Amino acid sequence: MKKFTFILCALIFLSACSVQIYDLQPIIIGTDTPTPTAVRQKVFVGKTPTASPQSDTPTPPVHIAPTAISSMVSVNILEIKMIDGGIGWGIGQIAGSSDNLVLRTTDGAEHWKNVTPSQVIYDNAGIRMKITSCYRDANHAWLIFQNPEEAFDASKGVSVWLTEDGGTTWESVQLPLSGYSIQQFSEPQINFLDNQTGWIFARIGRVDEREFIGLYTTHDGGRTWSPMVTTGTANLPSSSRKNGAVFRDTLEGWVSGENSMNEPGTVLWHTFDGGNTWYEQLFPEPWGTDIPAGLLSDASIRCSLDVPKFVDFQYQYAWTVLRCSGGSLSEPVSILYWTYDRLSSWKTLRLPSAEGDISFYGIEYGWYAIRNETGSDYPYQILFTEDGGGNWRTASQLAWDSKLQFITPSIGYAIATYMGQPALVRTDNSGFAWEQLFAFVTP
Repeated sequence: MKKFTFILCALIFLSACSVQIYDLQPIIIGTDTPTPTAVRQKVFVGKTPTASPQSDTPTPPVHIAPTAISSMVSVNILEIKMIDGGIGWGIGQIAGSSDNLVLRTTDGAEHWKNVTPSQVIYDNAGIRMKITSCYRDANHAWLIFQNPEEAFDASKGVSVWLTEDGGTTWESVQLPLSGYSIQQFSEPQINFLDNQTGWIFARIGRVDEREFIGLYTTHDGGRTWSPMVTTGTANLPSSSRKNGAVFRDTLEGWVSGENSMNEPGTVLWHTFDGGNTWYEQLFPEPWGTDIPAGLLSDASIRCSLDVPKFVDFQYQYAWTVLRCSGGSLSEPVSILYWTYDRLSSWKTLRLPSAEGDISFYGIEYGWYAIRNETGSDYPYQILFTEDGGGNWRTASQLAWDSKLQFITPSIGYAIATYMGQPALVRTDNSGFAWEQLFAFVTP
């Protein structure tokens, strides 16, 4: 297999399930998992901070292939969600094609099948669709396709595609949009607790300083949806921007967002009845080593709370990040919050960088892909923690940025971005060394 240099390729817009549920024990890969056969190339072996960096960091390769899937062809994987060590879902693009494909793998991300709903391909040939997705397990997935070239038209509705057989067949249902005004349906998020209970969050309107969201819930696997928050309801304040929603069961859930000058401490809302009624939840001021005082009491500081992410099957343990800037702050700061009692009380830790892609497996193992300081030998690094973010150490110094997903404390995948171009990489030693996977779509 020849080695190539990187090809320019646009990234797909995809939002996977924000609720990442991992057992606190490593996932054991079955002995019958197929052995990967695609060609691999080492991209870069991470160095510790005391080691001298290599001077010839290789760049990811070009993928050249015909657009028709009549034989095995290479594909650029643009987004990935692995369910375990073998089965996973992703979004990919064949070189020379403008279509983004929904893909599924059963051999650890090296060989993929195109499982895109055929009707979507037929209706949108040649259009690079924006895709919002949730992959619950090996068989269940939900998708929303949007044409970025068209202005939103409420009369056309919003279709949600669902599968229960790994993408072999798909069913399309319509979200209920009648009975209230809707100007847009942007930045949607799909999440499911199990194969029946889920929700969709989206931005649907804006008037002056107020932004309205839509929140829809389902209890039958996505075949019917109920609007819980719309422009026609007054159960959730519209005075500040909201970032998303998370539920721990059919009744209890939260919406996170940004604070306002009038309410600098308000970044979280709580429901106990499935989204009919919402209450402002008191969120504690962060405190600890090197954390500025008054982040949530100073009206001049803008803070935004990420959607909390549960990491255990009982939905007790969760983490989130508070990002603050402006006002009296000399520089932006990000604070990691951990809860071990269903978002009732919190532990806070300052993150080593205000910006980056953070991922946790369980309550101890975590990774933070960040940009290095100006003048560093490599522009990016991945930090690693084994105590929930109390202490971080460098796992890899890299030439590329990355979006991370770990399926055990050791095994992880990332979409590496080098000069705006994607490549799929994998690690089996907690991110201290990475290898590139050459992905193929099979007929």
